[in-house]
Amino acid sequence: SSLKGLFASFAAGVNILGLGFFMITEGPGWITSFWKMVPPKRKDRAKHLVGQMYYAVTGYVTGNLLTSLLATLLTAGTLAIIGVPYAIPLGILVGLFDLLPLVGASIGAIIVILAALFTSAGAAVIMIIFFVIYQQIEYHFLQPLVYGRTVQMSPLLVLISVLIGAGIGGIIGAIVAIPVGASLQIVVRDIASGRLSAKN
Repeated sequence: SSLKGLFASFAAGVNILGLGFFMITEGPGWITSFWKMVPPKRKDRAKHLVGQMYYAVTGYVTGNLLTSLLATLLTAGTLAIIGVPYAIPLGILVGLFDLLPLVGASIGAIIVILAALFTSAGAAVIMIIFFVIYQQIEYHFLQPLVYGRTVQMSPLLVLISVLIGAGIGGIIGAIVAIPVGASLQIVVRDIASGRLSAKN
């Protein structure tokens, strides 16, 4: 059961890597096709709305991929320095788990610490210290930078989105919950702004 869950998490990480790559490379083509179906009267407002949503989603995906790449490189480098075998595969595993919001980095850290323990207790202690420091930097600096500038969601709204996404779609639901929540937030703000403008 535990191995099945780990495999599902690993597969989800691979899927989101592929999804992120295609969104970044093919997204502009999708948007061009979409505009051909929008009535001219609504095109200006729709362009503004979709532009905001596209910026939020691609910004989140790009930022998440970059933080995961950083986690991969730093973990693999640290493991290699202290002489833990399979440093690169373990680093990649941490990067893939890091794609999962909120809990992914911790799951990856636990797996690597257990692997380091087979080398020596000292190696495991070093990795514990490494992950405590790195995760503090990621949670308090890197993630707020990504979520604040691109997604523009409060920490509470991020947590609620992830919980709802995980409840509906499991791991994949948790991964896509933040960009979906950000898009819904943009739509709600646009509707509210339109109603306020109509009243005035």
